[in-house]
Amino acid sequence: MDFTLDAYSRLLDALAGYGVATVEDFLSGKASEPFCVLRHDVDRFPSRASRMARMEKARGVRATYYFRWMPEATPDFPGVPGFPEKEVLECKLFGHEVGYHYENLSEIGDKDKALEDFGSKLAILRELAPVRTVAMHGSPLSRVDNADLLRGVDLNKHGLLGDPHISGKFEDVAYITDTGRKWSSGEASVRDRLGRPLGERIKGTEHLVEVMNSQRYKRVMVNTHPQRWARGKVEWLSELVGQNVRNVGKMFLRSRQ
Repeated sequence: MDFTLDAYSRLLDALAGYGVATVEDFLSGKASEPFCVLRHDVDRFPSRASRMARMEKARGVRATYYFRWMPEATPDFPGVPGFPEKEVLECKLFGHEVGYHYENLSEIGDKDKALEDFGSKLAILRELAPVRTVAMHGSPLSRVDNADLLRGVDLNKHGLLGDPHISGKFEDVAYITDTGRKWSSGEASVRDRLGRPLGERIKGTEHLVEVMNSQRYKRVMVNTHPQRWARGKVEWLSELVGQNVRNVGKMFLRSRQ
C-alpha cells in the first residue's frame, strides 16, 4: 500500500543524500545543493503530523510544519477553535520549524478584515512557537486564492521571511507534492503549485524513492499532508475514500471556473 508510514520511512531514507532544509533555512540562504526542503501542510488530524515529526527527529531531520487554525482545536479542548497546541509544541520540541497555514481570505472575504484576522491568529501561534514563514492553504473548494491576502504586503512588518507561494525564490526549485494522493499530478491540485514542474510523472512513493535516490534533481521541495500517511488499514481506507470524494469536488470546481 502507498501513503503509509512505512512508505514515508523509505522516503526519508532516500533523502539521506540531500541536505534536508526547512523553508526558513532556504529563505535565509542556508540551503546548499543538493538540498530538499521538507514541508508538511497540517490540514487535518494533527496527531498524524506528530508521528511524522518523531520519525524525522529519530533521523536527525528538521522539517517545516504549517498548522491551520482548526475548528477541532486539540484533543484536550474538542470543538474549541484554535491551533493544535500539543502537536505544535511537540514539533517545536523536536527542532522542527512551525509556520501558519493561513486561509483567512477564503474564510472572511474582505481583505482588510482578513489581514487583521491573519495578524491576530499569527500572534496566537507565536505564543506557542517562533514563526518566521507562513504558507497559504489551498482551500480547493473555494473560488478564493488565499495567497492573494499577502501579495503586495510587506511581510517584514509581520516579522516574516515569506510565504513560499509568493516569495518568488522557489522558481528554480522542483516541487513535489502529495496533493490528492497523486504526487504532483495537476488533475488533483487546484492551487498547490510552486516552483517548476519535476519534469517526469511520479507514479507513487516507491517511484519517488527511486528518483530521490538517483539525486538527478539538486534543488527540491517535497510537500506532504500528514493526514494522508496512514498507520493501519482503517486509516488508510478512510483517507483513500475521503480523498477520492474531495478530488471529484476539485474537478467539478475547476470545470466551473
